[in-house]
Amino acid sequence: MFDNYSNRKENDDDNDYDWEIVYTTNREIDAEMYKANLEGAGIPVNILSQVDTTRMFTIGNLAVVKIYVPIQFFNSAKEIIDAINSESDNIQ
Repeated sequence: MFDNYSNRKENDDDNDYDWEIVYTTNREIDAEMYKANLEGAGIPVNILSQVDTTRMFTIGNLAVVKIYVPIQFFNSAKEIIDAINSESDNIQ
């Protein structure tokens, strides 16, 4: 179903990529779960957490966690995230 990008070299420089936001959430643990799944498919991932940890806000603009992937992996990453979300919707 998903292409595997395991041919990515460990020493690939992340600066060689044009990064795109593939998903935003307000929970860092969710972002880490998505990251683990994407990296398992060989997709490079960066997380930018803008959660205000001093006040422990989990809603609004003070609690945004952005997941970035290289633009060439965007469609595959989106498919994986959508599949995870559709499975979790079926569980609830």
